[in-house]
Amino acid sequence: MHAGLRFSSAHIVFGHPTCGVIHGHSYYVDVKLYGERAGKFKFVCDFKIIKKIVKEICDKLDHKLILPKNHEKVYYELRDKTLYFKYENKEYCIPVEDIILLPIPSTTAEDLAVYFANEIADRLKNLGFSNINWIEVSINEGIGQGACYRKYLEVK
Repeated sequence: MHAGLRFSSAHIVFGHPTCGVIHGHSYYVDVKLYGERAGKFKFVCDFKIIKKIVKEICDKLDHKLILPKNHEKVYYELRDKTLYFKYENKEYCIPVEDIILLPIPSTTAEDLAVYFANEIADRLKNLGFSNINWIEVSINEGIGQGACYRKYLEVK
């Protein structure tokens, strides 16, 4: 099963020689689920359910500056309605409404794929799904530029 959606965001890959500046992408998210068919219609998961979940996550990130909350070398400080942050000798101050801090160590496609997989897994679990063996998320920043992560789940 696939669920592909898009979002556009800016990010910084702190410390990278070319991607270490604020820049953006039109991301494409592709999700694959594998599991046992279940329920009245014998679906692994109804397309409408997984697409709704992925769309909600995409909408949360769309047109935001994505920052890694768990980067070990970035200092963050909330100042009134702005977020001040510093990496090495570079300082930023951005309105909080334009930023989303994610619980990841970096904003690479690899870490965004892990973030999406974890969010999807949590939401499916909360909806009572226990038939899914794995979730695979591909995050593409452009043609031929992306990363994939597969999260294995406990099946009951």
